[in-house]
Amino acid sequence: MRGGFGKAGRFRHKKSYIIRHGLSIGKKGFTSINKKKGLEPETLNLSQLSEIVDKRVSAKEATAEAKSGKVEVDLNQLGFKKLLGMGSINYPVLVKVDKCSESALSKIKEAGGEVLLSNPAK
Repeated sequence: MRGGFGKAGRFRHKKSYIIRHGLSIGKKGFTSINKKKGLEPETLNLSQLSEIVDKRVSAKEATAEAKSGKVEVDLNQLGFKKLLGMGSINYPVLVKVDKCSESALSKIKEAGGEVLLSNPAK
């Protein structure tokens, strides 16, 4: 008997073939294609941005920025590429980022801040 067709028996009597040729036996779960390619941008929500600004204001790092009345936050330096609109913000901020959702942009403008886009959409 030949022991089955195809990949039959790879966990039992054909396991030596798998080991000999260095093949993987299998995996569980799903890995997103975008994650493999590195296409998912690092994103930040407004609620998380608000926490960052709260920490800076409480640590009094923003005293020099108090002259302009806006707390400056460069999200590109922090490693974020996109700002999303989930949550709210209470401080007027000047945010530098590559991409920004429309809801985040409107919420920041309502709070008295502004967004500077590094790569504006064409």
